[in-house]
Amino acid sequence: MTNSLPGVRAFLAAHRYAAALLTAAFLCAQSASAQQQALLSVGATAAGELVAAIQPGFHAQYGCTYPLTYQFDLTASQGAGLKAWRKYHAGDPYALLTEKKSGQSFNALEAVRFDLASGRAYVSASFEGESDSLFIEITDSTGTPVPVLYRGISRYYDNRQAVVTVTADDWADWTEGWYPSLLGIFRNHGLYVTAGVISGTTNTNFFTWRGIQNQVNLGNVEIAAHSRTHTHVPYAQPDSEVLGCARDIKMLSLPPLFSSRGTGYVYVWLAPYGDFDASTDSLMGVGHYLVARLYTYAQAPMSPWVNATGHFAPVNPTLELGAPSWGGGDTNIASLNGTFDAIAAQGGVYHLMWHPQVIITDTASPYFVNHLGYISNRPDIWYVNLGHLYLYHMIQEVNDAGLSAVRVTGLSPASCWLGRNYPNPFNPTTTIPFFVPHESHVTITVYNALGQLVKTLMDGDAQEGVHDVKFEGGGLASGVYFCRMEAGRFVATTKLMVLR
Repeated sequence: MTNSLPGVRAFLAAHRYAAALLTAAFLCAQSASAQQQALLSVGATAAGELVAAIQPGFHAQYGCTYPLTYQFDLTASQGAGLKAWRKYHAGDPYALLTEKKSGQSFNALEAVRFDLASGRAYVSASFEGESDSLFIEITDSTGTPVPVLYRGISRYYDNRQAVVTVTADDWADWTEGWYPSLLGIFRNHGLYVTAGVISGTTNTNFFTWRGIQNQVNLGNVEIAAHSRTHTHVPYAQPDSEVLGCARDIKMLSLPPLFSSRGTGYVYVWLAPYGDFDASTDSLMGVGHYLVARLYTYAQAPMSPWVNATGHFAPVNPTLELGAPSWGGGDTNIASLNGTFDAIAAQGGVYHLMWHPQVIITDTASPYFVNHLGYISNRPDIWYVNLGHLYLYHMIQEVNDAGLSAVRVTGLSPASCWLGRNYPNPFNPTTTIPFFVPHESHVTITVYNALGQLVKTLMDGDAQEGVHDVKFEGGGLASGVYFCRMEAGRFVATTKLMVLR
């Protein structure tokens, strides 16, 4: 093959590794903001729909089934009768989203809330397992799509003031008798608990796993890894403690918010005794955990992303409910409620933790009853599991600038993307995903390391949305190849690796 693209040789010579860095941007970015830019692309179709496309590798790695809330500006003429709709493919019929009113307390739902007083619409919608794209449309009382202005993803679900999240330790055979009643109390208050399981066979038997599954099925419960043996670091078998515990948990039938395409997700590591070392830190990245919770009380903001380890920096709870025999904890009503008030006023995260063996005898105590009632069922508070809080946060800061959802002319690098192929390396076939925000002419070609054209994978029109092209590498020598996508003004290149 002698055809070559003008400038490709020079491009490859100067930027041989740039494509690999760009396609793995969420691991190699210099800040959380840059990392997040690689995860979600948002654009508009000619019909006035918002279309969001999530990076396929990230989608598969973390599931992303918790609803994100897309915020829109409404015009003064748009009033009663508005409805919001979502679908996953351009050719699908739209599904109507349930409308929730201001003043209602709801969480973890696909829904829409219209705030006509402030001229805002908050549309909460999930990605599904089989599609990396999501379409949103708002219509008036006649069913006609209305022009809106997209303002980004709300910081706390549908623009809540603050967050309440709860973590709990030591779910094992010796605490199984207490966990169901305790979780029932928190669930009845509308609170979400991230509970750490000690998963080793000497700690958790069949009957305990069955009890865990029953509580998962009832809702509001996230299962976190709390090691297999609950020992101090350094662990004798760190792989078993950190990675093995997550594998054990994934044997459960996890609910849709924690699973996708038959894969379960474990987002949180609850560090036994609050111990944390470099080995645990590294293995968390290997296991695709999002965050570790330690055991020093702190009123801290959301933790930053750490590029070197591939997860967020560890977090600490705000305080512990109860009075553990080893010290710490809080049972003072004024102190508990005052701490919550201060954090809520600051727009922060109130992170409550507990041990079942500590609070099981306190469930009728005034401090316990009063505090749970005080912090729960508030419409301006987002109640969420710790893992979902950080998964949402990981994506939320992608779009902080407005985007008109009327007809978009042309394409820009911010409104379409060329995804990372999978598998990679491959032999002999790989899939290359790409996204365009509206019907566009797309050319996708593959070149070898010398800049010579190997194959044209696509040269034609593509409808709005996420698409795949297959590349058959049979007969090619092992090595690095480059895939180039052109669509309007958008040009991108990604690296492919054939491995024989």
